[in-house]
Amino acid sequence: MTRLAATAARNPVLGVLASRSLRMVLVLLALWAGLALHPDTREAFLTAGNFSNLTAQVSEIVIIGVGMTLVILIGGIDLSVGAGMALTGVVAAKLQIDLHQPAWIACLAALAVAALVGLWHGLLVTRFQIPPFIATLSGFLAYRGLGLVLSDARGLSPMGTDFQRLGARLPVATSLGLIAAGLMVGLALLAMRARRRHALGLASEGVVVLALKAAAIATVAAFLGAIYQDGMPVPVLIAALATAAGALLLRRSRLGRYAFAIGGNAEAARLSGVPVRRATITIYLIIGLLTALAGIVAAARTNGVTPGNAGIMRELHVITAVVIGGTSLTGGRATMIGTVIGALIFGTLSNGMNLMNVNSNWQLILTGMILLGASLLDSLSTRKRHS
Repeated sequence: MTRLAATAARNPVLGVLASRSLRMVLVLLALWAGLALHPDTREAFLTAGNFSNLTAQVSEIVIIGVGMTLVILIGGIDLSVGAGMALTGVVAAKLQIDLHQPAWIACLAALAVAALVGLWHGLLVTRFQIPPFIATLSGFLAYRGLGLVLSDARGLSPMGTDFQRLGARLPVATSLGLIAAGLMVGLALLAMRARRRHALGLASEGVVVLALKAAAIATVAAFLGAIYQDGMPVPVLIAALATAAGALLLRRSRLGRYAFAIGGNAEAARLSGVPVRRATITIYLIIGLLTALAGIVAAARTNGVTPGNAGIMRELHVITAVVIGGTSLTGGRATMIGTVIGALIFGTLSNGMNLMNVNSNWQLILTGMILLGASLLDSLSTRKRHS
């Protein structure tokens, strides 16, 4: 038993306090406090409109991050997601603008292209034994070029009214209703988990821990209600649904169990009967579809696609968020809620630097240093866990 597990077994409260997710939440809150107090950002940062925009801006990172979490969990990587966003966005925009097709056809076509890309990557990695880095780096180079060819290297805009709804806001009443429903579901899942632990004869988390978790869920719901006074952005709802589906898949599905096994030791998993090839292809298919979904959201938010710039550097942003959130680059450890927190931390830093008018070149430098720092923390925590 690891030291952390032993601590959690002896004292559930200390176990919660020692969790990486909570530490990341504290880092996020510290960033928010710092930006709220900084003289250059305090007036603009701590507003409902800014937080609403911040969550909408990171929605693309969260959507792709769900798939990237699964890919990194099995020891893979996907460097093509930014170029994939550009390609799928061009496909959707081309159908909408040049061929005058409705939004649902444009979206289905973009998803179909992304499904082929995901299957191709999965086959390259499994059947042809090409390292994931090389297999997806080829896509990083090729898919943006293909998007430029399909669009004749021109920007495509504006999107149709039906497509623009994907980047708009929900009515206030609908937004508050969804937040209330999310609160009820969160509390119900908390109660169900406590009853399940009791039925299985496991140690109870204790009244204090359950109360703290319930209070945290209620606080998040109240915060969302406060910042979405003008309605929840549709991209945020899509990101929330993608995260919920990813969390269920990760913790409650056979594919999730396979992913943890493959990330721990792929050869041992294969010898144990895990269909490693099929699971790997499925996971690359999932990230392909989520990349298309993010590309569609980006096209709706910006009301068009510029293939040379769409999704640029997005792979770096997503990987940074996933690693900050606690997914191990060596595979075998991942959490969806950590990915969301990591995306918010990354988005907060970007938002704060923009408010302080930090030069974009320095923003790139800081982003690289953040990724390096998160990787070092992952390496240190892995050594400590195995020592």
